[in-house]
Amino acid sequence: MRFVLCCLLALVLPGSALAADRTMTLSQARLAAAKGDSNAAAAVATTVDRGTCLSGCANRGHAKAECIAACRPALCHPDAETPYCIAR
Repeated sequence: MRFVLCCLLALVLPGSALAADRTMTLSQARLAAAKGDSNAAAAVATTVDRGTCLSGCANRGHAKAECIAACRPALCHPDAETPYCIAR
């Protein structure tokens, strides 16, 4: 019974609620911004280099491994507290 309830709950929740941090490539963010996605536009507008991303991530208290994964080149985080992209 619990399994059925979990499945129903998963179907009812919107996709954005299941994936709190949405990531996309820089080109996907540019395309989304062109289609009117304000979070993607903010991400593209605040594009940073990898070094800046790594230091900002570490300053926010994240583990080094998390920062390395989050700061891959050409990766965008449009739903983050401060949307940003990592330049190549």
